Amino acid sequence: MPHRNNPASLPLVVTLNCIDDCSLELQSLAGVAGVEHVPLSRLSEGKIESAAAVLLHSLAYLPRAAQRRLRSYHLILCLGSADRAVDSALAADLGLRLVHVDTSRAEEIADTVMALFLGLLRRTHLLSRHALSASGWLGSVQPLCRGMRRCRGLVLGIVGISASARSLATRSLAFKMSVLYFDTQAGKGKAKFPPAARRMDTLNDLLAASDLVSLHCALTNETMQIINAECLQHVKPGAFLVNTGSSQLLDDCAVKQLLIDGTLAGCALDGAEGPQWMEAWVKEMPNVLILPRSADYSEEVWMEIREKAISILQTFFIDGIIPKNAMSDVEEESEVDNESEQSDQQYKENALQIIVREQTDDVHLSPDSSQKKGSTQVKESSSQLQVSSLSQSTSARSEGRRSRSGKKAKKRHTRQKSQQKPEDPSALEKEGTSQRDDTAMSGTDQALSSSSEDSRSRKTPIEMQEPTSSQVIKSTVRLSGNCTELLRDGYVIALYARDRPALHVSRQRVKGGGWIMDSMSNVSKRDPAAQFLIIFRSKDTIGLRSLAAGGKLLQINRRMEFVFASHSFDVWENWTLEGSLQECRLVNCRNPSAVLDVRVEILATVGEDGVTRWVE
Repeated sequence: MPHRNNPASLPLVVTLNCIDDCSLELQSLAGVAGVEHVPLSRLSEGKIESAAAVLLHSLAYLPRAAQRRLRSYHLILCLGSADRAVDSALAADLGLRLVHVDTSRAEEIADTVMALFLGLLRRTHLLSRHALSASGWLGSVQPLCRGMRRCRGLVLGIVGISASARSLATRSLAFKMSVLYFDTQAGKGKAKFPPAARRMDTLNDLLAASDLVSLHCALTNETMQIINAECLQHVKPGAFLVNTGSSQLLDDCAVKQLLIDGTLAGCALDGAEGPQWMEAWVKEMPNVLILPRSADYSEEVWMEIREKAISILQTFFIDGIIPKNAMSDVEEESEVDNESEQSDQQYKENALQIIVREQTDDVHLSPDSSQKKGSTQVKESSSQLQVSSLSQSTSARSEGRRSRSGKKAKKRHTRQKSQQKPEDPSALEKEGTSQRDDTAMSGTDQALSSSSEDSRSRKTPIEMQEPTSSQVIKSTVRLSGNCTELLRDGYVIALYARDRPALHVSRQRVKGGGWIMDSMSNVSKRDPAAQFLIIFRSKDTIGLRSLAAGGKLLQINRRMEFVFASHSFDVWENWTLEGSLQECRLVNCRNPSAVLDVRVEILATVGEDGVTRWVE
């Protein structure tokens, strides 16, 4: 656009009640838009009315004086809103164009819940308060230590099957706890808990068996006060309760009464509401912890949200594209998982039909061959095809981070192989051997150890002789063939420049500044700056995460520079690979003119157990 050369004519982006230091936005939007923070005390200066985009935390919490200054032509980005439904309804009433920007916070919530449980079990808040008092170092701490519990052997009950619930289950198993969970959606959702976790049929059974109870369900009509006086009659005496969700999931009066009579040993709440919890004596209770709605916050989450907002603004100002809501990848994964499991089931049925059809075709091709040896080979090859198809579907289900299109392409490739009909018994034997090799190669795609355990425990028609891990690695690291056929999700690679003896590395422009891609000749491939993690987005589209840049993705900016700026995927971070490993072209999906000619070397592969191992 012609006005970019004139700083005075650049569109203005205003931040309200969310970002005070706009240095990141100023640096990323330099030459595209101006960014300015407007405090609520300067609303009368007219900055909001003259802005093209407005960044805020929550529209509902914005003062009415600031809401009246928002216009319909504004692009309003709501960064990490606590209640998106309320903000969307208010924006519709005011006639505003609102876009929600958020990311997954499951890890933060799980960390907070574990910290709250450990604080209640070990009484760290009480001991810290006692140590800071005047008599803390003189008196005995034994009375305060009474009631402290160890984590090992306790039973954790999780209400809900959200991503934070699954993350909490993984952490609890590492502490040698037993994990139970209850699905509040009555089987409508897909629960992907670790195999050691056990599902309970009723909430009352979970409360009766749990020493620790944590709520991880969304607020709906069915979950309103799901922990009420009736179900609390079944709670295990001496249990601890933690709620990081909505305060309306609990019956405050019933929980308060159990804390008074000692049935509940402790309680921790994130953002408690209501008059019962605001009373002074409740705040002073030693077994109650209250947080100010901070369970899902971390600096990493906030930076990811800001980087998503910057990417949306760049697309809006440069391309004129009105964005949609940029939410977390977890919600998209649940939909993809449901669809992929249905496709896996359909593919398994198709594979079995192919096996039966091949048996019939082979009989018609050689009607005179009634020898036992020929029929045995036909049965053996069909059994191996069945095992291969079953392992392919198991491997596809374990790929939770890969898109649905990539799975379908992989299945089509295997289906085409299985449809090739051998004409003689020797060809059948060769095909059975190749199917065993393909099955072993598909095992390297498994990224979760639990999935591999399930596949090992599942009964198969025959037992296969799988090659050793060294043979798998040697067969994987071939130099001929297409890059996308040789590379897998989770591989670590090094990129060599083809025009000079140098390695492509990630480095900072200045100390503490942004990360860029550069080529250097005095570095080794064992340097983390020269190592990149492959993330497959689809069959032909990948992303490259820099290990030195903290997992940031390679992208192309408007200056046609190769930089590492974001942890989340957008069109700028998607790349395609063309050619072989020796002569590979890395092409950006957003700007095809952004090409990097490299030679790819595989440094680490993912084994059948889900562990990444170095090739050498």
